[in-house]
Amino acid sequence: MDPCANVDRIWRRLGRFGRYQVVQLLITLVTIWSAAFSLMSSVFTGHKPVVQCAPIENSTYLNTSDVTRNVRVEYKECGVVIYRNVTNGTTLRQEIPCPAGYQYDIPRDRSLVTEFDLVCDDGSLAEVSQMLTMAGMGLGAVLSSVISDRYGRKVVQVGAHIGIFLAGLGVAFAPNYTVLIILRFISGALQQALAVVGAVIAMEWVPEESRFICEVLGLLFWTTGVVLVTPIAYLMRDNTWREFQIALTLCSSYSLIQYWIQDESVRWLLMNGKTKEAEQILRRAAKWNKVNFDDVISTDAVHANSLDTISRELEGTEMSKEHIQEVGHVENSGSVKSHRDDNGFTVERYSVISIFRNKYILKNSVIMWFTWLTDSLTYFGLTLTATTLAGNRFLNYFLSGAVEYVACFLEYNMMKRIGRRSITIIFHATSAIALLIATLVHSFGGVESSMTTTSLVFTLIGKMAITGSFSTIFLFTPELYPTNLRQNVGIGMSSAFARLGGMLSPFAGTLAKQASWAPAAIFTCMCFLVTVAVTNLPETRGVELPSTIGELEEWHKKQTTKKKTNA
Repeated sequence: MDPCANVDRIWRRLGRFGRYQVVQLLITLVTIWSAAFSLMSSVFTGHKPVVQCAPIENSTYLNTSDVTRNVRVEYKECGVVIYRNVTNGTTLRQEIPCPAGYQYDIPRDRSLVTEFDLVCDDGSLAEVSQMLTMAGMGLGAVLSSVISDRYGRKVVQVGAHIGIFLAGLGVAFAPNYTVLIILRFISGALQQALAVVGAVIAMEWVPEESRFICEVLGLLFWTTGVVLVTPIAYLMRDNTWREFQIALTLCSSYSLIQYWIQDESVRWLLMNGKTKEAEQILRRAAKWNKVNFDDVISTDAVHANSLDTISRELEGTEMSKEHIQEVGHVENSGSVKSHRDDNGFTVERYSVISIFRNKYILKNSVIMWFTWLTDSLTYFGLTLTATTLAGNRFLNYFLSGAVEYVACFLEYNMMKRIGRRSITIIFHATSAIALLIATLVHSFGGVESSMTTTSLVFTLIGKMAITGSFSTIFLFTPELYPTNLRQNVGIGMSSAFARLGGMLSPFAGTLAKQASWAPAAIFTCMCFLVTVAVTNLPETRGVELPSTIGELEEWHKKQTTKKKTNA
């Protein structure tokens, strides 16, 4: 089998969504529920109830050498105030931290916050737990990307899924806070490995014109996972947080058989010279889809199509078809390494240094890194604080998740008509405007119920728009990179920057207590900046994924020439 085969053409000949591809996509997409459950469980397991000091039963705190017939105790959230009337008629006031511990408006075993007393002076530890989860996600994004680009998508996705299952059970039986945050850090790393590798492998199962459908399906499955957390939490509201954690974790139990039912990415196998494995998978796919394998894999037709496709993309440039055949056979440097496989095909190996050696990749990377940071900070900032909004916490979280279905609908219809760049701009502008209005209404609209409802509606619109943007850049970002940089630099590094935003997001609620307008104002400004910055990126709609830096450079040159011509 020719390693230069046009994989998009192969999928078209097999049927864009043949039975084989549908099964492989479902195996990948269902793992998104595990990723959603792992991350969003903390919204309910880490619920912060109403707290105040427990009644003082030990009289030691009340006895003095004075007459103590008239002693009055005032219980506050994080301390008690003791008033003593002494013999000369003077009232003494003493305030001390809760000497008898805390009492809550829910049983202690309903939340990890109440079980470990993560309130008052230790209140920030709840946010630290979520922050470390996000930090783990950043580490997982970087490591999983490097490993999956070198050793394959399948081994990372299956391994991460099994790891989430085991770590989730570990969290449920954590004996103390220290063990809990260690396991949450590990879960975060595994969750991100599962998510980012799953996004790439799903995109690589279909031809270019169908990639947006996979991205919308990914958002649909993610949204469903986010929404499903609510009814499970509501039905188990009288159970302990540990039992709730176990229930969500058991949804990942099928990971134990996933290795035997999921195949490796054909595109990755071919780009890494593993033609025999790729051919075995494609033979199986042809059998499942009931098409003739020889027609699917015809080397002359497929390779010729590959050359014609690239030639059409480069029409108007000085590159010849003979030169196109040589794309990818570049000189060794500190950033590009290559080796020949058994068939004599040159496989390029890039490193992170490649970002700084190519101006196109560097520009794209900087813009996308800030975009991912903005989307993560805004999305998780709005999601994690949903239960603190006025009203029922289950309903608020459900609505916050349900608006993401609107994003699915809008994203699908826009991707059929306009490009990724335009969609990203529209979603960010919408989110910025909606959150700005919500902030102004909340700050100056008073406490009337109509103003509160208006602020909530615009907050949900902002959440919907940032969800659509977050989903779009999962598709847009890898399309800006060649194959062997697509995972570790494209998705991996971008996701690592997103985790910086995620690490800050748990503190949005803390900031809101000091200045209620501040979090949304920050989200608004960052979304406006992204709206402007993304205009400098190339459009990727209708363009075959670049395999090498050479192809990427020629693509950028073509777009630059087209812009100058239109100007």
